[in-house]
Amino acid sequence: MNKKITINEIAKIANVSKTTVSRFLNQKFENMSQATKEKIERTIQEYDYQPNRQAQTLKTQSSLTIGISVADLSNLYTSRLLKGISQTFQDTNYQLLIMDADNHQEREINNIQVLLNENVDGIILQPLSHIPSQYQLLVDQGLPVIQVDRYVEPFTFPAIVSDNFQKSLEIADLVQAKQYEQILVLANQISGISSRMNRFDGLSNALTESNISVSLIEIDLDSDWHTKVMQFIEQPQKTAIFALNGQVLWEVVRFLQKNQIIYPKDVGLIGYDDDNFADLIQPGISVIKQNPHQIGQTAAKYLLDQLQNKTPMKPQNIRIAAELELRHSL
Repeated sequence: MNKKITINEIAKIANVSKTTVSRFLNQKFENMSQATKEKIERTIQEYDYQPNRQAQTLKTQSSLTIGISVADLSNLYTSRLLKGISQTFQDTNYQLLIMDADNHQEREINNIQVLLNENVDGIILQPLSHIPSQYQLLVDQGLPVIQVDRYVEPFTFPAIVSDNFQKSLEIADLVQAKQYEQILVLANQISGISSRMNRFDGLSNALTESNISVSLIEIDLDSDWHTKVMQFIEQPQKTAIFALNGQVLWEVVRFLQKNQIIYPKDVGLIGYDDDNFADLIQPGISVIKQNPHQIGQTAAKYLLDQLQNKTPMKPQNIRIAAELELRHSL
């Protein structure tokens, strides 16, 4: 077995000081030239140097761990979000500790406590609650925290989100141009979930002065939603359905297909597509496509910058543009 190379030997081969190598390993690149960084990186790769993580942790008083708490790990949106986060951290010394709240606030509280007990250096949070006091523990700890997908108001931590309100304004313009007379919004519970509230508010606010009525059915709270949707479709007014997320959109598609309801002939259909399947179903469905991968990357970059450079972060809302893809369902 080959002898394991030491940090002193890496420094000697790279012709730099041991301190410089240590700073490189701890992602402290301030005042370090690009040439020096590349030289150390090449040496580490050539000799397959593996730093002693426990020693690093003791020396820096850092766990080199990032905590992540997501609302629902089974959601495809979440998988793309996590991919963006992990790709950003993969070339650093940080490890990721991912917790699934499974859409239960009590579990989220427990997740946060577990992450704090693990002494994580920072947290990326997809919050389930809109109540600021639920996250007071994070405020008290003084840890860097980034919210993703949704946010708690008033802002305590920065949030990386889609431009939900703006995209709903575009949908409002679209349904008016198509001369729809009523819009049925289908969603999971929207109360306290900023992303869903912004999507609904954008549409309803834009149509306030129009003759188009806007109704909301929260399908996870209404076991009779199928009957109510059918009643809307059977009314003489020209009706469109707006599904507020990908999961709801596919529930609606299955319902329409089962009942042989044809869109856009019988009802218009538009929604958020988290699965990239909307163009595979004929006729293609008009959708809003978010970019959870970029949201994850952006959140990770902001957090990494704060950890490495101690850059203070304003409690602001950073919006990542979504894309409206028009097909043949409206």
